[in-house]
Amino acid sequence: MMKTSKTTPKAVSFLALVYLILMAFVYGAYIWIEQYRLDQAQYWLASRQLSQEDVIPIQLVGTWSTTTEVVFYALFGCAFIFGVYRSWRLGSTLKSFLIWNTVLIATIGVAGYIVSQFSALAMGNLLQPLLLPASVLAALFLYQVWVSMRSSRNRTMRGKLE
Repeated sequence: MMKTSKTTPKAVSFLALVYLILMAFVYGAYIWIEQYRLDQAQYWLASRQLSQEDVIPIQLVGTWSTTTEVVFYALFGCAFIFGVYRSWRLGSTLKSFLIWNTVLIATIGVAGYIVSQFSALAMGNLLQPLLLPASVLAALFLYQVWVSMRSSRNRTMRGKLE
């Protein structure tokens, strides 16, 4: 028996849109901070020897980059928890979560590739925030395939027993 939910499909679509916009915004901020960090590093290396006072701003920019990456992971984690809860509550699969996030990760990956072609940023730095979400999505996909195969096998076994 399917359970009902208080969230309507329209509300879920709105939340998904807000999620996608926030993820794109946070990733854009990550790119901007990485570019700023690269520009500052080039400035510091070209202008003079680094002093003890220069270390503080360098560490601060590194902290901004790490914090932005953590916010990216936190948004993904919240969406993952919401998707799992909603699928458990409704007795459905996580197919829509997989599709939304696969499109998001692929789009961000392509955007990162394009940015790397027009800037001095390394492709690895641009893809770094995508590694954890992509790994989770791959594991979730394999889990969904396993569940699908298992339920298909159980239906086949029940048919043979009857």
